[in-house]
Amino acid sequence: MLPLVASWGFLFGALGLGIYTVLNTQFDPTQIALTFLFPYYALCTALQYVWPEQANRFEKGEVLTDSLHNVALVAITGFTDFFIHVLVAATGTGLLFHFGVLPESWAAHHLPLWAQVLIAWLTFDFMFYVTHRMGHEIDALWRLHSVHHCAHRLSVLNASRAHPLDLIWRRLIPVFVTFQTGVSPEAFIMSGMIGSVLATITHMNVRFRFGWLNYLIGTNEIHRWHHSNQLHEAQNYSVVMLWDHLFGTFVYPKHRTRPTQMGLFNEHAYPIHHYLGQLLVPLTWSRMKARQAQAGSQPHDTDAGPMTRLADGPEFLDTLPLPADR
Repeated sequence: MLPLVASWGFLFGALGLGIYTVLNTQFDPTQIALTFLFPYYALCTALQYVWPEQANRFEKGEVLTDSLHNVALVAITGFTDFFIHVLVAATGTGLLFHFGVLPESWAAHHLPLWAQVLIAWLTFDFMFYVTHRMGHEIDALWRLHSVHHCAHRLSVLNASRAHPLDLIWRRLIPVFVTFQTGVSPEAFIMSGMIGSVLATITHMNVRFRFGWLNYLIGTNEIHRWHHSNQLHEAQNYSVVMLWDHLFGTFVYPKHRTRPTQMGLFNEHAYPIHHYLGQLLVPLTWSRMKARQAQAGSQPHDTDAGPMTRLADGPEFLDTLPLPADR
């Protein structure tokens, strides 16, 4: 009972403090980041060493790789924020309203702030679900998104482990669609803070226990299954579990706390902890697949083991289980 109370207290306490900060700073993104989000990220990181779900054993090159990804995230966030500001300045309440396709009176910014925040949050998360699932099911996009899945455990530090192109397109498309609803920038900022709080929890290596809340929100108990190296387990694409329930991608095994193994199914020749190598993955993919195929054709290569089996299907499945394992 105590873990459940502590887990819920942390989640709702963070949300409450975040909402208070947004309102108290008059929706100033810089002040929100400095006074709430950065301290929140630091607390979440520290908590992993106080109440860990898995032992914090770092692999060679892991810390450096994740640190470089986090530095890159700061630069990429600045880049995407520039385009978001341009979008808001150019379209105001959304393109359909801007060009008179729909009456401006239908724009969401005419609603109360709480309703706008709900619309922005659900719209963004739905598009996050769509783009995230595309990143898994379309070969060219999986080449980018595979970088995020090469870590062997969840951590706040590796939540930002992602190819820059993957980060950019999977952020800008949800943002663009969200602004087409006509929500105000204030509502978008508030929904973004809520999304940041919940998204950080999904990657926390902390022994949280959320009970039935797992069916509603993509907590770390739910999201760790998304990082399973088994295709039938590697789902749960959203933060609002509504979309996974609706589209049949919700996974929550009853009698296991985590996947047998996290990461890529076939990681032979993959740059697991090499930042530059991960940036070049889209260019070196064919060569890597050839090396994996060569290793898979050598049954006596004990170093390769079962991780070298290749899938009989689209190339994006090469790092995931055989179709029979689905």
